[in-house]
Amino acid sequence: MSQSHEQTKHLDPNARPDKRSRRKGVEHYLMLGAMLLLPTMAQALPSDRQKPIEIESNTADIDNKKGISIYKGDVVMIQGTTRITGDKVTVYSFKQEVQKIVAEGYKKRAYYEEQQPEDQGTLQAWGHTIDYQVAGDKIKLVKQAQLTQKGDTFTGERIDYDLTKQTVNAKSSENKSSPDGRVKMIYQPKPEQKQ
Repeated sequence: MSQSHEQTKHLDPNARPDKRSRRKGVEHYLMLGAMLLLPTMAQALPSDRQKPIEIESNTADIDNKKGISIYKGDVVMIQGTTRITGDKVTVYSFKQEVQKIVAEGYKKRAYYEEQQPEDQGTLQAWGHTIDYQVAGDKIKLVKQAQLTQKGDTFTGERIDYDLTKQTVNAKSSENKSSPDGRVKMIYQPKPEQKQ
């Protein structure tokens, strides 16, 4: 076969891409989605804002016109000290600025974690749905919700947490007979002051 015929074969628009080419295409879209998210995701530590966003998933569907990116299958999203995991993570953006991130857990609860400034430790949150309003710095945890920071734990059917004000609003389940649906709080004693 001549070299020019070989080159024509590779440029055939009707040729089906091989598995390696499709994988590179998915990686390209993952990187594109991550680049769109880079400048805008809110974090607990100021240095996190300068860190790249890394997203791993089994699939990615990105619609830049609508500003919606959907990642499915063991999704892990990391930016600095902020980590979000779930079976499905949907990112909503407007003019390339992230407005909202929704993580959903089907097999197990979705998870949110971030290092808090100063001596506040790590904030950890779980729920079958985690709705993170980036611009408002608010997290809504739904269904088997749990929020933990410095050993203090809040559980309920729904928890609303304001990251800026550090306020918690926990609600019980509609099913009053379910003992797991009630709001529960565990506060750790403060360490004794050395004199």
